[in-house]
Amino acid sequence: MKILITGATGFIGQNLLPQLCSACPDVEVLTLNRSVEKAELLFPQDRFTNFVHTSADNWDMVRAFNPNIVIHLAALSTADNDIRIIDSLIASNITYGVQLLSVLSNCPSLKLFVNTGSFAEYRLGVQQFDSAYLYSATKTAFRTFLNYYAGLYAFKYITAVPYTVYGGNSTVKRLMDYIIESLDAPAAIEMTAGEQILDFIHVDDISRFLIYVILNHSSFCMLEKNGEDFHLGTGRGTTVREVAKIIESVSKRRCNINWGARAYRDRDTMYAVAPIAKNIELIQWKAQIELKVGIERYLNKR
Repeated sequence: MKILITGATGFIGQNLLPQLCSACPDVEVLTLNRSVEKAELLFPQDRFTNFVHTSADNWDMVRAFNPNIVIHLAALSTADNDIRIIDSLIASNITYGVQLLSVLSNCPSLKLFVNTGSFAEYRLGVQQFDSAYLYSATKTAFRTFLNYYAGLYAFKYITAVPYTVYGGNSTVKRLMDYIIESLDAPAAIEMTAGEQILDFIHVDDISRFLIYVILNHSSFCMLEKNGEDFHLGTGRGTTVREVAKIIESVSKRRCNINWGARAYRDRDTMYAVAPIAKNIELIQWKAQIELKVGIERYLNKR
């Protein structure tokens, strides 16, 4: 089996690929990267013998590779709506993906395209798209192009929608990182009131889902509806303040946070808990790592 992966050097990609190598040692993997040097450093050939890395725009190699499955993780993620970020967001989250889809039209072996969405596409609930940020709006816009190409060239696609991901090898500071940094800090870290109810899922569970898709790709290709969304979370909501209390309990240290010092962002997501019934009923999958256990694992790794 041949798997094409974009965004391999990003947060989810860095955590996924070692697990993929262990779970699926016989697959061939081609990664598309903005920095081939970084990919080769993270996933060297002497350890990842079935991996090949190439530049993000090496379309000739993509055609020659002719993948069976595509895992599309590459994206520019930001809550910034400033005019200076618009071109970069569109280039990364729409243009690049559409270029990839166009090239894949010349890959007859393609069976399944795994897209990555965002819970911020559903600010008021999963019944309809209502983006919290410009970033999530670009993720929604890309779905239109994906649906077009899937219909034109008869391949299946799904969208994995991760909720509040933590743990593993973090590539940028995330919400939980700021809370952890406040432990016994001499100066208080300014945060919002911390009332947001979020679904925290460990990155290892995200990786496990993607590997599950690869191992069971035939079942996903037989789904009646093309373009199914799979919301990746635990199905349990926890406020940001409650997360801080769990971190204090696990670490035996005190968070130094000035709650309410920052205002909520415009259109901030105040409730985002994954509806997991479809995952259980349709594909018999659910997250395994309970929040406290995941936090213990993350603290021990730092």
